[in-house]
Amino acid sequence: METEITNLLIRSMESLDVLPIAELEQICFSTPWSERALKESLEKPEYIFLVAELEGRIAGYVGMIRVLDEGDIMNLAVFPEFRKKGVGRGLLAALFDRAKTLGINRLFLEVRESNEAARALYEKAGFHAIGLRKNFYEAPRENGVLMSWDRGLN
Repeated sequence: METEITNLLIRSMESLDVLPIAELEQICFSTPWSERALKESLEKPEYIFLVAELEGRIAGYVGMIRVLDEGDIMNLAVFPEFRKKGVGRGLLAALFDRAKTLGINRLFLEVRESNEAARALYEKAGFHAIGLRKNFYEAPRENGVLMSWDRGLN
């Protein structure tokens, strides 16, 4: 059963958030972003990072790079104890709002073919599969499902 979190705060990522986000990357991804890479990206205007905070703790984050009127979601991650509570949906909703403000009309992402939970989250948010990237992921090697979201279709 999914429990909703009602007091979730979603805000722009700050430099103080880099260390816990780097730790989350280590937990969630086989090729995680380093603390240094996160910090350097945070300083670039084309990168948008949002964090979800609950009771003073970071629950998750989402990162996107903007190219003209399109965005590429690089990562969305939620700490295990906050999963299935609406954190991922909240992060996506906030990212959609930010995209609208920035004039972004289309979003893309890749997700592991075997990651059914993430694929279901993205589909519920209005993403649809548009292709398959063979051997996109490493450790373990796996195909990536390319998905897109278009403002005009949602």
